[in-house]
Amino acid sequence: MNIQQVAGHTQLNMQNILQRLEQRGLQQKYVRAHALPAWWDAELENDSTVVAEAAGYIARRLGLDIASVFSPESAITFKGHSQTKFKKRQNTDSQSLEVAQGLALRVAEIVQYATPLTYRLTATTTLSAIQIREQLLTDNSTVRLDNLLAFCTSIGIPVVHYSDLPKGVKKVDGLVAYFDDQPVVVLCRAKQYDAWLAFILAHELGHILCGHATGQVFVDEDIAAEQDNEEVEANLFASTLLLGQFSGYKWQRMQHCGALVNQARRLSRQYKVDPGTICLNYAWQTQDWVTGMAALKKFEKNANAPQFINTYLGKYLSPEKLDRDSQEYLRLVTGV
Repeated sequence: MNIQQVAGHTQLNMQNILQRLEQRGLQQKYVRAHALPAWWDAELENDSTVVAEAAGYIARRLGLDIASVFSPESAITFKGHSQTKFKKRQNTDSQSLEVAQGLALRVAEIVQYATPLTYRLTATTTLSAIQIREQLLTDNSTVRLDNLLAFCTSIGIPVVHYSDLPKGVKKVDGLVAYFDDQPVVVLCRAKQYDAWLAFILAHELGHILCGHATGQVFVDEDIAAEQDNEEVEANLFASTLLLGQFSGYKWQRMQHCGALVNQARRLSRQYKVDPGTICLNYAWQTQDWVTGMAALKKFEKNANAPQFINTYLGKYLSPEKLDRDSQEYLRLVTGV
């Protein structure tokens, strides 16, 4: 269907909406699969009333500014939120991260609304990585993804994994968003391993507890790229929390995977560190990712950390607080 002209202005229709979404980095295939309601059919594109209803679905699901969606001659934008701080590589412009941020922020908004948690810490609360580590080790042999999720829940921080982004969109590792002083962590890295996502979670927790992210959206493109003092501090927080005294260990390159597996087991017992975390620490320090990942796979043979995170979150969600479409959308993009 061609875009019609009414009184010199472009009339809203589905083709117009999809074209403008495409220009924003949201391909038609992605929009049709993720944002249109289940009852939508191409034959409905000639019905202006139904198109308007579908446009509302698209705006709500993707976290778009509804006025921009309904304005045929305007560029589509995401909903406004508090100030965003992007932590990015030097050669990345902030605009290229806005799609990932906008979509992840919508997921965070739904999770916050449906999770009956209240953030328990105040601006004057001091809680260091060592204090959290000692607390977790009273009931656990190591600090790892499962008990780190439990800790976040205990202080009122919901954590969700979301990586279902459109093809070609610039990816991010994670973000922290605040809604009425309630922080939510979204982990966006599409990795299956517990140890990998545990480090990103610890890093984002560091941003919260070190006061970097208060009251705003805080987006990390790549936590391994230390751009400034805040990123260095968050990485040190994560390393201390997960590795303890071991965080200062200096590696020599291993000749084979088996040697690293044996070393990881020994150091795990000695320092109370998850062996998968040790394998990642080795890989980061030596840049020997082949050996590091091969050893990690020995410890996490059936890893599915994204599913584990969202299944854990599901225990605390109150889906009845959401309208039916928000429930369906959250289930579609996270499995919750």
